[in-house]
Amino acid sequence: MKICIVSGIFPPDIGGPASYVPSIAVNLLEQGHSVNVVCLSDSLNHQDADKYLFPIIRIPRQVFKAWRFIKTITNICKSAKDADLLYVNGLNFESMLAAWIVNIPTVHKIVGDYAWERSQLWNHFNGTLDEYQVTHKGLLLKFLDWIRNVPLQKTTKIIVPSLYLQRIVEGWGIPSDKIVVVYNAVEAQEPQSAIAHSGRNAIALPPFEGKTIITVGRLVPWKGLEAVIKTMLHFPRARLVVIGDGPLKSKLDELIHKLSISYQVLFMGSLPQKQVFACLKQADVFILNSSYEGLPHVVLEAMTAGIPVIATNAGGTKEVVEDGKTGLLIPVGDELALHAALEKIFDQPNLAQILVSNASESVQSRFSNLNMISQLENVLSQVNFLAKASF
Repeated sequence: MKICIVSGIFPPDIGGPASYVPSIAVNLLEQGHSVNVVCLSDSLNHQDADKYLFPIIRIPRQVFKAWRFIKTITNICKSAKDADLLYVNGLNFESMLAAWIVNIPTVHKIVGDYAWERSQLWNHFNGTLDEYQVTHKGLLLKFLDWIRNVPLQKTTKIIVPSLYLQRIVEGWGIPSDKIVVVYNAVEAQEPQSAIAHSGRNAIALPPFEGKTIITVGRLVPWKGLEAVIKTMLHFPRARLVVIGDGPLKSKLDELIHKLSISYQVLFMGSLPQKQVFACLKQADVFILNSSYEGLPHVVLEAMTAGIPVIATNAGGTKEVVEDGKTGLLIPVGDELALHAALEKIFDQPNLAQILVSNASESVQSRFSNLNMISQLENVLSQVNFLAKASF
């Protein structure tokens, strides 16, 4: 098959889709398929031909949005004109219009709710994703829902990474037979020693005598980072490493200054995936304190890195973390539970090691790259077959 992959983010961006898309592209190439990628990017100067075996068209993210919208559609059309299908990982509306123009089937991967995220960032709705599903909505929220839903109503298949997100998407009025659950996977990483000598991937956290707590993700309201920072008051001999960037950075800086714990918190900014993994390897515990997750890929990475995981029982996280077996699950918004979970990890090293061992086995058996690629390929092949049979 000739597959055109569309994505809103791509390395050096960080986040689940930014890790997922290049990995999937390489795996599809290895299976004998032809792949190209269209994505947004903060910069166009990345020497992609030296890094990737597939062509990449980068569209500047920081331009006038109406022009970017048109440019994105145009470039998707150019890339997809000889393809068998579009595999869409963001830029859903633009992909829908491009697919209509070139008459090509689409498969969408949905890892979250565009409408809910926008309503959160614009301060039009402060509740959880589950609450957003059933709330009475005004014109703006209905419009956001419409933007989210129309491309999914036109697509052939929708892939979601968790049973939780399957239920959410069904709640948008999408027929259940359109939706397929394909769990994310995490690929085996280089040993830490190899990473340390690999040039641009080399990174080492500053020396520190106490415990290192790490969290990775966008600095947005639903990641619960304020509570994680406040928890550091109870662990004066520990430090918190935060990898990621986002609109809450200045607010978090103000909180850290107010609490007088600047010496305990280290912001690393956005890092490439291999550097994120290297940092995870140097930490003692990983925290994901979200009020929402589709299926957190970063938890799989932390498990692969061999550190214990503490995560909130939000969204699809419980499909990855089994409380007391592969990690510790805590209620959303419960700062006392977060404090207690950290104490348990630090005070019971045997428990921490058991969690790490069980998590490693779970990742290898349930979230293997081989399984994910096989299931994804089946979905794409089915869509391609149905499209050709309809002509």
